[in-house]
Amino acid sequence: MTVTDMTQWIENYFYQMLDGFDGPLLKNAHGGMLMTLVDMCGSLIIASKGLNYSSGVSTNINISFTNPAKEEDVLFIEAECIKFGKAMGFADIKIYNKDNRKLIAQGQHVKYIVIALRQSESKRAKI
Repeated sequence: MTVTDMTQWIENYFYQMLDGFDGPLLKNAHGGMLMTLVDMCGSLIIASKGLNYSSGVSTNINISFTNPAKEEDVLFIEAECIKFGKAMGFADIKIYNKDNRKLIAQGQHVKYIVIALRQSESKRAKI
């Protein structure tokens, strides 16, 4: 996965589909692999708001599949931190086909961040 653009609240990624990550019969991306991308990108965008050593603990993660991702497709992933509070971080993640911009899947990731915030603050205080 390659980060291609990063703004204050949105990060964009590209992901190249590879052999071994697809469903063996239809040559489509396995839903678990797409869920992993939602998990990773949601964690990264939430952590980028000030969590240096941990991204927190997932409290909810979900995904809706809208179109198949085929073998060798390049996926464009947009992750947005929609809220970063004192206790929780919320992210929206959309996965598109890079070439035709069809929405492949969209997910949400919610993380409990209190302990991660404390760890980041205590590590910074020691530096």
